[in-house]
This record gives sequence, structure tokens and C-alpha cells, in this order.
Amino acid sequence: MIFISILLYGLIAGLITGLGAVISISIKNITHKILSVSLGFASGIMIGISALSLIPTSLNMSNAGITIAGFVAGGLFLFMVDIFMPHIHKVEADWDGYAKMGYFIALGIALHNLPEGIAIGATSEVSYHMGLVTAVTIGLHNIAEGLCVAMPLCLSNVRKSKIVIITTMTGLSTVVGTAMGMLIGNISTIFIAFFLAFAAGAMIYITSDELIPKSHSSHSEYANVGIMLGFIIALILS
Repeated sequence: MIFISILLYGLIAGLITGLGAVISISIKNITHKILSVSLGFASGIMIGISALSLIPTSLNMSNAGITIAGFVAGGLFLFMVDIFMPHIHKVEADWDGYAKMGYFIALGIALHNLPEGIAIGATSEVSYHMGLVTAVTIGLHNIAEGLCVAMPLCLSNVRKSKIVIITTMTGLSTVVGTAMGMLIGNISTIFIAFFLAFAAGAMIYITSDELIPKSHSSHSEYANVGIMLGFIIALILS
């Protein structure tokens, strides 16, 4: 019974990512200023989560070598994905670029949600209450992550229903991780540490390659405001 309850909490924490998509599609007119702030906010969130949560936790669970290896592997993984995806050149339509950005972010968030789910499952093995608190905390910042995924997709020709589905599905890796964390109570801390750093490397790559350049392309001052706000939110949630 407890297993099912914690699994349900992990599922809810993951699915609540879709709330960010609902907020995004409810904005009728996404101006360039809103876009710059939103993409900057997504950048700040992803940098903050990586620097303040994923990497420190990875270091605490292992050592610098494992963390660096995972971080580099995450960046290389997204680099390879970028190479094999149909490349979007500047001469092509803007909505194509936004769609690619949205899918990239979705992939990074999905990778990041797996070790978060493991954290829910693993902490619940220590204490039911601790697992519940972890699930609530993760659920709260998943709303912000949902905004990161959905906003670029809103600017492309992706249907609103599809945006909600894609964004929500990025959270499903949370419940997969929760099951892993509970079924493998003493899962190797080295594995978790590597995957946390892997997710950080992937998110930093996305931020550098897609989010920051695009956020500064029209209103850099608004982008900077968004980055600062996103980092502060990540700091509070961490």
C-alpha cells in the first residue's frame, strides 16, 4: 500500500509539469518581450537547478571524477542529438527554430526528472514523510520546468493539445525513477551521482546552445531579467 502511495506521489509530481504548459497556452499574445523574459527565465531555472542542486548532490554522493564524467557525458549526448537532428538554419522559418528548442528542452527535462524520481523513491525508503516532502518539492519546480518546455512550442505550429501532451510526458520519467528508487532501495550511489551530473551537463548544453542566444536576440535586457528571476526561483526551490 505504501509502495502504491509513493508511486502515486511520484506520478503526480511528474504530471504537474503539464500545468506549466496550460499556463503557457493561456497567454493569448506572446510578444518578443514576453519571449525574451520567458526564455531567460528558462535559462535561469536550468542553470540554477544544475549549479545549485544537481551538481552539489552528485559531488556529495560520489567524487569530482564521477561528477565531471557525468557532466561531460550529458553535454556530449546532447551534442550528438544536435548533430543527428535536422539542423535548423537561420534562413529557415522562426517557428521551426522554436519547435527544435522546445523538443530539446523537453529531452533535457525528461533526463533530469529520472534522478529526481529516484530521489523520491529512495527517500521514501528512509521515511514515508521524507518521500512525500521530496515529491511535493519536486512537483513545485516541475511547474516552472513545464513553462520552459511549452513556451517555445507555443511559438511554433505545434497544436495546443500536443504541447500539453509533450510537456506532461516529460514528467513521466519521474514516476519511472520513483519506481526504480523504491525497488532498488540501495541503488548504487555512483549510478545516481553520475546521472545527476549527466542531467546537469545536458541542461547546461541546451541553455548555452539554444536558450540564451535566442533570449538575447530581440530584447537582451528583458532576457537578463528573466535569467535573474529564474535563478532566484531555482535557488529557493533548491
